[in-house]
Amino acid sequence: MAAFVLMESSPPMLAPWHCLSARVLGNGSSAFEAANGEDLWSYTIANPAHGQLFNEAMACGARVTVPAIVDKCSDMFEGIGTVVDVGGGNGTALGMLVKAFPWIRGLNFDLPHVVCAAKKTEGVENVGGDMFDCVPKADAVFVM
Repeated sequence: MAAFVLMESSPPMLAPWHCLSARVLGNGSSAFEAANGEDLWSYTIANPAHGQLFNEAMACGARVTVPAIVDKCSDMFEGIGTVVDVGGGNGTALGMLVKAFPWIRGLNFDLPHVVCAAKKTEGVENVGGDMFDCVPKADAVFVM
């Protein structure tokens, strides 16, 4: 969880709290954008170290939540042949799902610069794209 704490306490992530009123007043931009001059996704492209920290923080969250999903919701994966993880980052969550349910073929879908650095995992294909344009076809969508 260290990466998650480091990411959430980093200046780019704390600064939006000081701009929250801009969002509440409805000026059209997010608090993150008001504080940092661009949206989170553009910021992570321009600041690769922050992008890497963000992806590792999301992976930390996956290592906590996916085991509970596997344990308590395994019946939901019966009959599922393919799962696309939208915004799957470095593939941690989907890798854990495919390991628990080896009949599933996983599509780890994220921005191209993110999936090019994603780990290679058996049963998981890393696919670059933009979820606002289209999402790869699969039997189920996983979003965390």
